[in-house]
Amino acid sequence: MISLNIFNFLQKPPTIKNLDIKPYQLSCSLNRLVLGVDNIHIDVYISPQLYSTLKKTAFLLMVKHSQTEIFFKEYKRELCEAEKDSLKRICNDILLDGINKAKISREVQIDFLAQIALVKLFTEEIKCQYKDLVAKMEPLVRMHQLSTKLDQNDIFLIKEKLSRVKLHHNQIIRHANKELFELLADVNTRKLRDLRETHFPSSDILPDFYLTNPLFNANNPNDDFFLTEEYVLLGQRTEDVDNYLSVKSILYKLLGQLDLKSKNYSSDNVDTSNKKFPEADNHFDTGNNAFFDTLLMEPDNIDRMLNYIESQEQYEKAKETGVSLEKFKEKIETQQKLLNFFYQKFKSYGLMRQVVADFEMKPIYEKYCPPMSPRQLREFLINLWTRISFRTQQKRFASLYSYEFSLEPLLQTVKQINHCSSKEKKRYLIMFLRQFSRYHRDLYNFHIIKEAMDSINITTDEKIVSLSRENHSLFEFLLSDEKVKEEKPIASHVIIKADIRGSIIINNTMRSRGLNPASYFSLNFFDPISAVLSEYGASKVFIEGDAIILSIFENEDEKQMNYSVARACGLAIRILQIVGRYNEKNKENNFPILELGIGICYFQGPPTFLFDGNYKIMISQAINQADRMSSCDKMLRKVFKSQNDIFNLFVFENESEEVIDPAIDDTTYRYNVNGIELNEEGFNKLTKEINLQTFTYPSENDENVKLYTGKVPLMNGNYQRIAIREAAIHRVIPSAFDISGKVSKKYYEVCTHQNIYNLTEKQY
Repeated sequence: MISLNIFNFLQKPPTIKNLDIKPYQLSCSLNRLVLGVDNIHIDVYISPQLYSTLKKTAFLLMVKHSQTEIFFKEYKRELCEAEKDSLKRICNDILLDGINKAKISREVQIDFLAQIALVKLFTEEIKCQYKDLVAKMEPLVRMHQLSTKLDQNDIFLIKEKLSRVKLHHNQIIRHANKELFELLADVNTRKLRDLRETHFPSSDILPDFYLTNPLFNANNPNDDFFLTEEYVLLGQRTEDVDNYLSVKSILYKLLGQLDLKSKNYSSDNVDTSNKKFPEADNHFDTGNNAFFDTLLMEPDNIDRMLNYIESQEQYEKAKETGVSLEKFKEKIETQQKLLNFFYQKFKSYGLMRQVVADFEMKPIYEKYCPPMSPRQLREFLINLWTRISFRTQQKRFASLYSYEFSLEPLLQTVKQINHCSSKEKKRYLIMFLRQFSRYHRDLYNFHIIKEAMDSINITTDEKIVSLSRENHSLFEFLLSDEKVKEEKPIASHVIIKADIRGSIIINNTMRSRGLNPASYFSLNFFDPISAVLSEYGASKVFIEGDAIILSIFENEDEKQMNYSVARACGLAIRILQIVGRYNEKNKENNFPILELGIGICYFQGPPTFLFDGNYKIMISQAINQADRMSSCDKMLRKVFKSQNDIFNLFVFENESEEVIDPAIDDTTYRYNVNGIELNEEGFNKLTKEINLQTFTYPSENDENVKLYTGKVPLMNGNYQRIAIREAAIHRVIPSAFDISGKVSKKYYEVCTHQNIYNLTEKQY
């Protein structure tokens, strides 16, 4: 255990340079989107099916959380869950449409717009359904009052139910809203995160907590019950030392006394000049303190700065591994000093008693609130005079609580607060600051989204929809069956050729042993490949005895399915994996193994089709190029026979031959054994299809290999990671096979070795 000198708190607060403090940086704006017909708002038209399903779901959730099932016989728990599932599917498709439109337009703000539009719809609809619930209950209550079948006690209970619905409207709206937003967040995190990572940099993806912001669910963000349940109870009066603005001001002063020169966090490398801090209720400072907000709005920074207890646990584990402990010791000492500094300052401001009471009261507050408010309860716990005056009200509360009312749990909590150790108080302080940081961040995000929601006009008016659509200023998010469908001509295509090496030798070997080579090729190659084509949207062009040629088409105006090259790369990897698995079995049975060479060629434009009777024949320049790319030079095969198999493709250019027409004359030599080559046009297209991260891979000759990696969305909803190696083509003299230098042109290998994927997964 690391000890701390009791006089450390009197020293100057330490630097945070070794604490890995990170700034909160999140951009969510709609400022690049075209304005609608009123030149003020952004026009949005959303699937009519969403409105219908949202209305049903929101009302059922209102019934559920108001516990008014007695009035609405049609309510069934199973029905509520079924409507939620339907809403989830529709939201998934709406947001998917937003992602696709953002990808096509290369404008991530369209994705933001789709998400924020749903947030606006949800918050407005839940309030409408609460009003509808009350409006439907009032005549039902009157009807029950007139009923001769009910006694006065039943009528009283019914009236009491309506009164409670009105009294607890904040809690009902909050809980119903929370369930709706959890549904929306589940769609975003489970279903669509991988797709966004495929297309957008991580900085352009809203984090998971953005749509689970509890403030979306609060009818009153300052409600005591809401703050107690979701964050920490804060004062509301101007004179309260623990009100939001006061606590924030105290933290600004404390942070201003620290040395914030960290490699990740300092005023030199955190740009706040363009950061927009809403001035709602003066909650956000637009001056120098905006810099401190970037620290305060990252809750993990609280643990990084103060949580030495967690660091000590890591220290104990590190001792067992034998790693260097100096950094752990330095970190723990810094955190202890900082925590002592914050603790002494909070104590001097008279805040520590409130901090401790906030957490000590949580296990029992629901027993007393209502009729008491959480604030009254906390005053009872921390203020002797409040406890004395409360005695006079005890009888009135006892009548409400009947025989169950007792002050004993409260008095026991007072003792716990009074006897709370310094170590426990510091632990509560860390918890308080973490929750306050989360509240500060969520409040900021809430105002950002509120401002964005106010800028959106979600319309169903046919005139506005038509006018905005005609002026190309309407953003539409629809389900697939709501879009006009028509078959579009082919705009471009990809050819994949997989060529088997040494097929004649394999054929002769099988026949000499009395075996059937046709069934061997079919079971080990053609059949298993055919079984996976649908996952990649591929189809067969034709099959030769030792090769298969596949195609993936792209149609005009169907760019949301624009993953032809990415899926071709994924399919090529899958083909080699399939063949590799069968090769393992064939080795056990002493059968020949298959070696392949694969070429992938993207061509901008449609192929030509001829018909031999009913048989359609494709003609494409891409087929010829893919054929060359899948080939392997015999001389190079001998040279690279003992080559390390991390990479399986090497391309050279004949120095002695002049290229007149690259489309016709191919002067390249290549080694391609179990390798996959992608043409340059295909690679350029791939960079537009998915988001590629760039990495380097250290090679044996001390030259770093450039790698690109990204996720490919498949037709079945799964994702596959691919890695592309970019390498320079070298000039070679064929007669002596001497390398004389590099050319400016590159070649691209789709990698298959697991070491490459282990590296990219680690760094991704």
